[in-house]
Amino acid sequence: MNTWLEISRSAVEQSVRNFNAMAPDSQFFAVVKSNAYGHGLSTMLEILKPLHQSGEVGGLAVNAIFEALELRKLGYNGIVLVMGRNDDRDYRDIPESERDFHMVLSTVEDIQSLQSERPGLPFHLKVDTGMSRLGVHDAYLDQVFEFLSQNPHLPWKGLMTHFANVEDVMDQGYGRLQYSRFAAAMERARAIFASGFSGSLICHSAASAPAMLLPESRQDWIRVGISLYGFWPSSSTRLSARTVISPMPEFRPALSWKARIAHLNHVGEGVDVGYGCTHRTTAPTSIAVIPVGYYEGYDRSLSNRSHVLIRGRRAPVLGRVCMNMIMVDVTSIRDCEVGDVATLIGVDGAEAVTADELADLAGTINYEIVTRIEPQIPRILVD
Repeated sequence: MNTWLEISRSAVEQSVRNFNAMAPDSQFFAVVKSNAYGHGLSTMLEILKPLHQSGEVGGLAVNAIFEALELRKLGYNGIVLVMGRNDDRDYRDIPESERDFHMVLSTVEDIQSLQSERPGLPFHLKVDTGMSRLGVHDAYLDQVFEFLSQNPHLPWKGLMTHFANVEDVMDQGYGRLQYSRFAAAMERARAIFASGFSGSLICHSAASAPAMLLPESRQDWIRVGISLYGFWPSSSTRLSARTVISPMPEFRPALSWKARIAHLNHVGEGVDVGYGCTHRTTAPTSIAVIPVGYYEGYDRSLSNRSHVLIRGRRAPVLGRVCMNMIMVDVTSIRDCEVGDVATLIGVDGAEAVTADELADLAGTINYEIVTRIEPQIPRILVD
């Protein structure tokens, strides 16, 4: 195996328990869309199944129907919240016996399409409170509420929204504005629900950052994505949390990315390295070739900028990131050999390369760094 990911069970369990301590009256929903944010759906399910059985995880959330169906194939039998807008024809793939896929819908037409294709499947209405993505607001929300009030036989189960600007700011004015809009929608929805629907309406709005920074957003469910995997949503979230949460939770990234040196090349001074000759050696140099490139998810913008760890030392990337390989300078790493492990993300000795560090270098966010790692790379569960 030339490259693999290691996923820490204890880091994920710690994240779940952080939120359960923070929001004891809310059910924890683990967001496992997009191959569990690059961590591997089947690997994450090995961790989450026991937590679901113990009641620490109330359910899972995905983007698409095919992801929900994959969870069933992998043996998960609890509630799955399907948050994206799927093609109506995809409803036909859902078995007639399925009653625990909760579909997120926005319009009267969405509701009618679901009931036409898969009558009886529960749904949650999404309210747009300021994200301007999925969901309805103003007159369109009035229209949906009127439709629901006239059709109390429908399997309406929940009301939700999504915050647009909590994790990247210290001032939560916009988040509180969104919450006030959602609170007004909840009041109206609960009145309609109580007038003819059975059970209790499930309300939820908090993702990772709001669950930490806006206590009022911790309703019946909290939907935790990036922080499930041991990441702070942003540095602003971490700073803001100090004023809201006591004691401060500790998050440990669950993912480490490793690969073995495939080749060593010893070159002299003044030798060009890689496509475009963007690096030229200034002294005799030992170059290690690592079998990971932008196809595997190691961003090309990291060319000549990032480091990997070998034998507890930093080795700078030389030249451009190739499709399936990178070259790194191991001149200062004594006795380096083919087959040695290089850590692309993670800890080796006293050194660490984090997804946040790579995100800063690539001009993106930690979400993208981990989510883009090639799905076919083996994910190995470790303690």
